[in-house]
Amino acid sequence: MNAQFPAPADAAPAPQRPVVLIGPMAAGKSFLALHMSKFYGYDFVDADQLIVSRHGVISTIFREHGEKYFRDLEADTVAEVLRDPDHANAIFSVGGGAPMTPSVRQMLRAELVAYLEVDAETVLPRISGSRTRPMLQPDPERRWQELYESRRACYEELADIRLDGTRNRPVAEIGADLEEALVRLRAQRTGRGAPATDRPATDRPATDRPATDQEAQA
Repeated sequence: MNAQFPAPADAAPAPQRPVVLIGPMAAGKSFLALHMSKFYGYDFVDADQLIVSRHGVISTIFREHGEKYFRDLEADTVAEVLRDPDHANAIFSVGGGAPMTPSVRQMLRAELVAYLEVDAETVLPRISGSRTRPMLQPDPERRWQELYESRRACYEELADIRLDGTRNRPVAEIGADLEEALVRLRAQRTGRGAPATDRPATDRPATDRPATDQEAQA
């Protein structure tokens, strides 16, 4: 990946490019991006929220226009955010299926990408009985696992940073891991400081609660 960053300081400086957050549905990507905005000073941008604000509810888009129409809207939204300098300091959360679109995948290869990994034990309580996610119908639990398995290799291939969101880890722990990884990655790319690592910190005490099911829906 070829995203460029300024030299690090005591805390992570503002990136020159957005940090793109990927992962499966209901992993908690939007909640993590909001946390990074609140506690680390990044801007919060969410692709699904932009689509809803402009085009209406996603399930309605799927029902009335089909998946391809939605994926085209999604790809256009991702391209718009990535080329807008006003979003250079953003943690940019994209939908679980966005990286599967070839044009989006190509764009993300030129960006700094963080992959929020989760397990079924963490996610299934959040989606049980869901009727608002068209890609999960008619059996949300089974469909989520099928989709994750089909998309996992793509997530892994794009990821510069892998975040451990399994076992309902508190969002503060995951956010601290992300900030630490960003500092290290920028240090490596500017030739200063410790080498980058995507290994989650395992000795940091929990400083916040896990995301609730409602908060972690994205």
